[in-house]
Amino acid sequence: MKKISYPSMTARATIGALFFVTGIFLVVFGLFTTGVRSAQPSSGTLNPGGPAVNWVGTAAGGGSADESTCVDGVNCDTFLVTLSGTPTNWSGLKARIVVSDADPSGLSDYDVYVHKGDNTGPIVGESAHSGTPPEIVDLDPSDPDIATGQFSVHVVYFSAFAGFQYSGSASAVSASAGSALPPSAPQDRGPKIGFQNFEAPGALVHVTDSSQGPSTLTVEYMGHDAGEPSVGVNWNSPNSASGVTNFQSDLQTLFIKFDDSCPANGLSATWYNSPAPTSQFVDSDPIGFTDRQTGRVFAGELTLTSPSCKVSFTDTDGLDQLGQPSYAGWSPSSGPLGSGIDHETIGGGPYHAPAPAHGPYPNAVYYCSQDLVTAFCLRSDDGGATYGPPVPTYTSQCGGLHGHVKVASDGTVYLPNNSCGGTGAVVVSEDNGLTWSVRAVQNASTQTRANSNLQDPAVGIDNNGKVYFAMSSSTVDGSATGGSNAVVATSTDRGQTWQNIYDVGAVYGLKNIAFPAAVAADAGRAAVAFYGSTTSGDGSANSFSGIWHLYVANTFDGGLHWTTTDATPNDPMQRGCIWSHGGADICRNLLDFFDMTVDKQGRVQVGYVDGCTDGACAQAATTAKGNAYTARGVIARQSSGRRLIASFDPPHAQNAKSKPGMPSVTVRRINSVVHLAWSEADTGNANISSYRIMRGTVSGAETLLTTVSGRQTTYDDVTATDPTQTYYYKVLAVNSVGTSCGNNEVAAPYLGDTCSGLIVQKTPPGHPEQQLQGLAPASLAIDWVAVGEPSGTNNLMFKMKMTNLASVPPNSRWRVVWNSYAAQSYDPAAEQFYVGMRTDQNGTPSFDYGTIATAVVGLVIGVPTETSIGALPGSSFNADGTITLIVPKSAVGSPAPGDLLGAINGRTFTGDTPETENLERSTLLMDHTFVKGQRDNGHPAATYTVVGNVSCGP
Repeated sequence: MKKISYPSMTARATIGALFFVTGIFLVVFGLFTTGVRSAQPSSGTLNPGGPAVNWVGTAAGGGSADESTCVDGVNCDTFLVTLSGTPTNWSGLKARIVVSDADPSGLSDYDVYVHKGDNTGPIVGESAHSGTPPEIVDLDPSDPDIATGQFSVHVVYFSAFAGFQYSGSASAVSASAGSALPPSAPQDRGPKIGFQNFEAPGALVHVTDSSQGPSTLTVEYMGHDAGEPSVGVNWNSPNSASGVTNFQSDLQTLFIKFDDSCPANGLSATWYNSPAPTSQFVDSDPIGFTDRQTGRVFAGELTLTSPSCKVSFTDTDGLDQLGQPSYAGWSPSSGPLGSGIDHETIGGGPYHAPAPAHGPYPNAVYYCSQDLVTAFCLRSDDGGATYGPPVPTYTSQCGGLHGHVKVASDGTVYLPNNSCGGTGAVVVSEDNGLTWSVRAVQNASTQTRANSNLQDPAVGIDNNGKVYFAMSSSTVDGSATGGSNAVVATSTDRGQTWQNIYDVGAVYGLKNIAFPAAVAADAGRAAVAFYGSTTSGDGSANSFSGIWHLYVANTFDGGLHWTTTDATPNDPMQRGCIWSHGGADICRNLLDFFDMTVDKQGRVQVGYVDGCTDGACAQAATTAKGNAYTARGVIARQSSGRRLIASFDPPHAQNAKSKPGMPSVTVRRINSVVHLAWSEADTGNANISSYRIMRGTVSGAETLLTTVSGRQTTYDDVTATDPTQTYYYKVLAVNSVGTSCGNNEVAAPYLGDTCSGLIVQKTPPGHPEQQLQGLAPASLAIDWVAVGEPSGTNNLMFKMKMTNLASVPPNSRWRVVWNSYAAQSYDPAAEQFYVGMRTDQNGTPSFDYGTIATAVVGLVIGVPTETSIGALPGSSFNADGTITLIVPKSAVGSPAPGDLLGAINGRTFTGDTPETENLERSTLLMDHTFVKGQRDNGHPAATYTVVGNVSCGP
């Protein structure tokens, strides 16, 4: 039977009638045009030891209610599978048949009937779910009615067409493996959990090391290259009642103090950077951990791809004896740790009984990493100063990636894994890391499914030792084509058995999940977070067109019920794909994971990465192509609802209401219009009655401009017309309890128009990003980059303003670069376009456009190489330093109105030789705006919205 809910019966009957009529036509048409067809290939043999057998459908498609009304080759087809051997050979195993398709709409629908022998034999299994979730049939050879031999897999096209043809597979799996997809999580009936989002400020900080290279004179925007962050809270800090939060990413370790009083200085969150002394230029794979019992903060970095890691720790939030951020606030470990070459994690907690001899530091500290396949863990017994030898946790039993190591209150250590025998698993040690056991996350009815898009799963452990597992679980075994679910599970016996296996994203209709994280505190209280999209298909494919939000799900009864919150409503944190295969890809701007934690007062905090920051990207239509490709650090901090520590719940927690959370506001000023939009992730569990739009021409001095409905989340200010003024805005939410804090100011300076050029990147005065701070030649120092669309043309115009071009150096290049998958139409390896000027050995300029492909050496080092496509007639430069570059839109992918050009940046090179003239390595740069490789780490994001062939349109 098709498994549908009662409200769907009428709709399904209508669809069934429609496809019955369509099916009659196709049957009659098919009898005259085709012969009976089988699947391709038509048959195969499955052995107990594998490998899997695969096939694809070949029928024309259409509709058929069931087997009795279908015609093979028209709206159904058949695959014959033979289970070899005898039932004894299949002891402990069963055959799993899976039929799925990659229809991103979720509308294609196939039914599966498995017969003993051929299609005239008895039915021994069937699956008829609605929509595109895979149809799964398990055959148990130990059942005498099934045994081994030949079976026919009869696939009926209930409502499907050849455009989304199904794929079938038969594989041998454990007899105990569950077959059902996890059901939607039962909903908690208490009030929703609200969040406020705090973005790393657009402040330049001096750093001694940058991913671009070592220099004592380098600056970066704080937290703007924040891929794969780790977060924690020092519960013992004297500097904050709720604890000081830390955010580790790239080579920065940021510390954040929150003020819930809505201070008059406009700063509800204060950030500072105190990098660890072991975070150096050649390092990669940053990882952080905070021992919330002791308050010790750890920061680790792998040394490129060498099997070694360097770790530092601080007990003072990175502050020295004078209370200033400095290396003196940290203590480095005694030397590099022996490790794998990838994907490290640090964790810690109490020792398991019997505890080994150890120093005065009360807890064990674990460092784990993987050597592509084998994973290792090391234990420190002196608080991270030294570590013991590496111990393998798994070898061939597991693949994929492991997640963050966690330690329970009884000392049990958990290392989650994406794929152990095709399912998610926890790798567990109950003897302080000396030995490890792999424990699959499944039960008799349901199992997790490994995701071929490499994804970290996550665990959290509450104070009673209950384990909460979170995973991006594929809807199709070992494949990403059918999307994935946000699957959670709980265990009370250290992962030996599992209960409450649910999909916590189904309530929002999510069909793709990325990078889950988990945290727990009081008994029965836990939270998981993940990126989610309502678009199905392979979320890591370059062609993926969905948008992503951050979601957080909480349980307050040990996983029996869950409540899920969209923490970024109306504000996508990524457009298009999220790359999950390592190497270099423009949609790998988020890198490989994010993290979450809980503060001293029980608030959930999620440290995530916003890949679609600022107005151009956040306000784009859902159909827009492109992305901002940013990597900006953000903390989603709980602002209402029950907490993970019950003693800090609000009064009358089950029906508590509160004033709204602070909206997240984005702005873009285009020509004579200022476009505002906002995201409200905390209504206070009361309807928002209105939003108050505040405006001023001096920061902090805004007054009421207008009030709009509580259902409105955008506003266009057409009265901000003075090009000499920067306008400042705040948006305040109002409900029956009160008004939100107004510490969400955004600035809207005048940056030009879309005809003569809209500035998207502007270098701070003094060119502090240059290693020689402004001493580069004026002809190679970039002041700003602008984009426009000359009226009456179908061209794009890029302008790059150098300080001066009265003298033009020979053998030099001036490049404007942006990210675009359209570059693949010229070179499958390319994902960026460039336009630019070049001088030969005589200083004679020429103008061209082309593509850039970035190869990866040793997992982490990108080598960008440009390939010229053609000349740019109509381009020029001026002695005042302005280079104007004109390129037809048709030459660079034909971006349509509303589409985005993301990660736009300027680069200059000089001293070119035949060996370097097409390379864009960071070590060759004379100057650059704030884009590292393919990620935009500037402020604001350098994203341009195509307006079309209009006269300076809004």
